[in-house]
Order: sequence, then structure tokens, then C-alpha cells
Amino acid sequence: MRRIFLLLLCLLLLTTAVQAAESVTNMESSAVVAENGTCRMSVAFTLTVENGSEELYFPLPGGAKDISLNGTGAKTFRRDGLRWVDLSPVVYGPGTYSLNLHYSLPDLVTKVGKSGLQLELPLLSGFAYPIDRMSFSVTLPGKPQTRPVFTSTYHPESTESFLQYSIADSVISGQFSQGLKDHETLLMTLSVTEEMFPQNLVKVWSLSYDDLLQYGLLLLAILYWVFFLRCPLPRRFRRLQAPDGITAGELGCCLSGLGVDFPLMVLSWARLGYLSIELDRYHRILLHKNMDMDNERSSFEVHCFKSLFGRRLTVDAGSEHFARLSRKASKAVPVAAHYFNKKSGNTLIFRCLTTAIGAVAGYSLAIAFAYDTVWQVVLSVFLIPLGTALSWTIQDGVRGTLLRHRLDLLLGIFSCLVWLGLGIWAGEAGVAIFVVLIQVLSGFAAAHSGRRTEGGVQARNEILGLRKYLRTVTAEEVRPITEHNPDYYFDLLPDAIALGVDKHFAKQFKEQKMPVCPYLQVAGGTATTAKEWAQYLQQVVRQMDATRQKMRWKRIFNR
Repeated sequence: MRRIFLLLLCLLLLTTAVQAAESVTNMESSAVVAENGTCRMSVAFTLTVENGSEELYFPLPGGAKDISLNGTGAKTFRRDGLRWVDLSPVVYGPGTYSLNLHYSLPDLVTKVGKSGLQLELPLLSGFAYPIDRMSFSVTLPGKPQTRPVFTSTYHPESTESFLQYSIADSVISGQFSQGLKDHETLLMTLSVTEEMFPQNLVKVWSLSYDDLLQYGLLLLAILYWVFFLRCPLPRRFRRLQAPDGITAGELGCCLSGLGVDFPLMVLSWARLGYLSIELDRYHRILLHKNMDMDNERSSFEVHCFKSLFGRRLTVDAGSEHFARLSRKASKAVPVAAHYFNKKSGNTLIFRCLTTAIGAVAGYSLAIAFAYDTVWQVVLSVFLIPLGTALSWTIQDGVRGTLLRHRLDLLLGIFSCLVWLGLGIWAGEAGVAIFVVLIQVLSGFAAAHSGRRTEGGVQARNEILGLRKYLRTVTAEEVRPITEHNPDYYFDLLPDAIALGVDKHFAKQFKEQKMPVCPYLQVAGGTATTAKEWAQYLQQVVRQMDATRQKMRWKRIFNR
């Protein structure tokens, strides 16, 4: 009697274990295929879980998007070419659960040979647990002309031997006559016609809409440059002196139509003797007026000089008055009327067109990063402005190769690296390289563009010639010049700073003892070498720049 009782107890425990084993029952898969080759999938099944401590993930095809689990957004990740759905939000312990998955599969129709089309629909991607019963239905946009072919992992050539299916009008439905093993897959392949999927013919040229938009913007930018901004190529011949009548602060105006660099214009006035600069022991920059400025200089310079001093004899370059005047001057291009043709286009329009390419590329990266539409929208809100800012910064950085804007150059290089990093991360390295190349070329085109007058072309070539000279001059060349003109270094130093080549220029004087700078006074001592004088002048320019930046941030926050 005791043995019989133990036998019945063992059978009961064995029966309970079998019934509680992890498995899937009553899986129903429904697919609706649209004319553009996109399929909307719905999968409903019952999951029995024995041990709730194990994490559960349901595999979907790698291209699945817009995934939802029981009516809410699903947590997913990519691995081994599949999208894995985390079931833990709804499966949180031992028991029996009803699950409903919805997702989309794009571009299921592909070309086969020269004229054939084929639909490949993955119905099952290899769930870890066995499936007791499975049925499916596939709704097509038209009645199929051929019979489908089904393949699976465990029965690649004999799947249809235990699969019963029927075709009713445009619906293919079927069910398995036996259970499926764990990690089983199921793929339906069907030859289709162009009448059933007419939109597939548009995909012969495999460019997405965002690619086409980028190329369209590039074409518009090129056409705008050709018809409104194209000018003769620059000629760089070495020039030993700065162009007549152009201050160091106006070199950027003549080269690229930029606003006045007011700190450099002040240095030019000091070099000409209109004022002197004092760097006192408190590191303040004081501008002392030496004489009035009359019509020997341009009307713009006269206006700025009088606005700077007024009735004063000394002005603090760290004052709000100086910052306001510097900010106003940075928006003016006084040489535009003399050096640029009246029919010349606006480089701002050209830059906006090419920067828009970066904005569209940001959208492309958002599409590549996320598979769900909601996340694509969220990332687009972030990456489109980021792509715009990075592209504009790259174009600004190009000027750093011609002028003193070294910070812009470093930010431009950093923006290029960010673009490449994002492109590699998203698997769109080609898009990132394309955008970087376009922005760099656009920066150079904008820096030299604009229909110029004959005088404008000559002034640009003279400035580039001066920069070439200052960038390549040797100690042997400057030695005989300084013997006749001891202040030659100080005469060209403001222009060298403006063109970003002051370090090389100062290096050619080596450790040679320099005279006192005629327009800069340094409290507490003076410099002795060209390098030290360049550092003092750079400090003066940086402090003037900082004054304007403080004014700018103050205006922003006060608003």
C-alpha cells in the first residue's frame, strides 16, 4: 500500500511539472501587406512560465519598427541581426500570460533577376520556447498567382509536410498539424507581380527621400553660387606690405565680406599714430587719444574713431561703451560698396542652403538610430538642430584657415569629428563624410565668393599675397628690411595677428632684441623679443574680444 501511494505521488508531481513547463500555446500571427511592400504584423499568444526569475525576450526581424507590447511601447535592443522585445514589463513571475505584439516590417518585396519580384515574410524568428499550436494569415494587396514556399530551421525542405494552408482570394492562411520546437523559425517566400506591388518600381534607384532632398539642396546651392557668387580664382603672390587704405580690422571684410574686426582696427589706428595703447598694472587696457582723425581716412573709420573717444582723451577698452561700439562695428562691412558688385548674391543664402544639408542629414541619422517612429521623431527633434549647428560651425571654422579665428577653427575640427562619430555610430558613415566634405567646401566657397569689382579682386589678391609672405617669410628676408626700418615688425604685426600668422612672423626674429613698441605701453616692464611683443598684443586683442562677449551675454540674459 505504501509503495502504491509513493508511485501515485511521483506520477502527480511529474504531471504537474509537465503542465508547468515553459511553452507557448495558441500563437496566432496576422500579417497585412501593403502595395509599397510594408507589412503590419500582429502576433497573439499565451505564454506559460515556470520560473519567473529568468528574463524573457521575444525575437523579431532586424528591420521591425513601431513595436508595441500589449498596447504600449516595447523595450527592445538589437543583437545577432534581430530585434529583441523585453517581455519583463508584462511577464513578472511564474504563471500564464496573454501577450499581443504589433510591429511593422518595411521593404519586404525585392527584385529577383531582371524583372521578377519576390515577397519574403518572416513569420517566426526563433523564440526560445516550444510552441504547441500556431496558425497564421497573410493578407496581400491582390490575389497571388503562384503558391508560397515555407521554410523553417528544423525542416528546411519538408516544412509543408506538417503545414496545412489555403488561399482564399488575397488571403493565405494556415496552421501546423504538430507543435514547433524551441528556437524554430518560419519564412514565407512568394513570387509576386508588378501589378500587385506597383510602388516597388520606384525603388529601382535606391535613394531615400532624405538623400534626394540633400542632393536637391546641394544642386540649388551650386546653381546659386554659379549665377550669383562666382568670381575669379584667387591669385597668391607674395606682398611685403599691407594693402593701402585697409586696416587690419577690415581684412576679413575684403576677403569674405565679414563684419569689421574692431580690436584689430584699433591696433591699426595705434600703428598709424592716432592713439596709443596702455596695458596698466591692473591688466586694464587704456586707449589714449594722440590726435584727431580727419578725412585722410575713410568716413567709416572717422565715424568710429569719433564715437570711440568723443570728448574723451582716454577710453577703457573694458568698458560697456567700448563693447557696444565693437559689437556695432562687427555688423558693418564698410568696403562692400567698393569691392563687391551691386548684383552680387548674398553668401548668407548660399550658407543657409548648404547648412540645410546638415539638417537633413541629422534627420537621416535619426532614422538610422531608431526603428520606432516615436523614437525617430524624438531623435529628429535633437539631431536636426544639432546637424544644423555642426554644419554652420564647420563653415565658420574654415575662416580660421585665413584669419585669426583659431577658436572657430578648433570648433570646426571638433564638429567634423562629431559628425564622423555620429555617422559611424548610426551605421551611416557615408552620410557623415558627405556632409563634412560639403560643409568644408562650402566654407571655402563662401570665404572667397561674391561678385567682386576689379578693385575688390585686386584687394583680395593683395591680402592673400601678404598672408603668404607672412606665413613663409624667413629670417634672412626680414634681416635687411629691419636694418632700414627698425619698426617693420610692429608695422606688420596687427595684420599678421588678423591673418593668424603672427607666430610664424615673430619666430623669424628669433632672440633678436627688439626696440620698444611705438604704440603699446606695458606697465611694470617691457618686452625684449618679437615673440614677447606678439604675446602682449595678443593679450590686448583677447581682452577686447572678451569685453564684447561679456556685453553680448549680458544683453541675452537681461532679456
